[in-house]
Amino acid sequence: MKKLVLIIAAALAPFTFPNGGKVSKKEKAFAIKYMESSMKDIFKSIKGLSAEQWNYKASESSWSVAGTCEHLFIAEQAIGQNVKNNIIKNESFRLTIPESEKITDKQVIEKISDRTPANRVKTAPAFEPKGMFSSPKEFIAKYKEARKQNIEFLKNTEDELKAYYFESPVGKISAYQWLLLLSAHAERHHRQMKEVISATNFPNK
Repeated sequence: MKKLVLIIAAALAPFTFPNGGKVSKKEKAFAIKYMESSMKDIFKSIKGLSAEQWNYKASESSWSVAGTCEHLFIAEQAIGQNVKNNIIKNESFRLTIPESEKITDKQVIEKISDRTPANRVKTAPAFEPKGMFSSPKEFIAKYKEARKQNIEFLKNTEDELKAYYFESPVGKISAYQWLLLLSAHAERHHRQMKEVISATNFPNK
C-alpha cells in the first residue's frame, strides 16, 4: 500500500499550484483515497480484539493498541482543527516558498510513515493516551467520525490549502500536506499496532 501511495504522490507532483494555492481534483481524490484506506486498514487489524488484547502492553513504557488508537484520535482532531481554524485563517501563514525549498508530498508521506528507530520520537504530553477508549468498537466510531469530518472538509473546501504553510515534524508544509500527514501518521501507528499484536506474549484471546 505504501509503495503505491508514494508512486501516485510522485506522479501528482507536476500538478503543484495549478490554480494558485488551490488543490486540484486529482490531488483531492488522492488525499481522500489515502485517508479512507489508511483508516480502513487500522479497523481491519483491531476489530475483534478482546479487552485483554486491546490493553496489552509489551512493557510498562510502551503503548497498547488502545493507547496507540487514542493517540491517533487525539491527533486527528487536533490537526484537523488546526488546519481549518488556524492555518488557513491566518494570513501570516500564507507564504511564497521557492520550488527548490518545498517539501514534496512524497517526502511528507515517506518521513511521517517511517517507523524505523532513527525516526521515532516521544510525543507531546497532550497527545499521550490516558485511557479514553474501552474497546475497539468505541474507538472506531469516534475515529471514523473525526476522519469523516476531515474528508468532508477537503472534499468541499475552496480554500487555497497549498498557499498556507505551518511548521511540522518534517519542516514547513502546506495545509494540504498536513491532511496528507494525517494518513501517513495513521499508517505509521498502524505498524506500531501490528508490532504489539505480533509480540511473543500478546494474549491469544
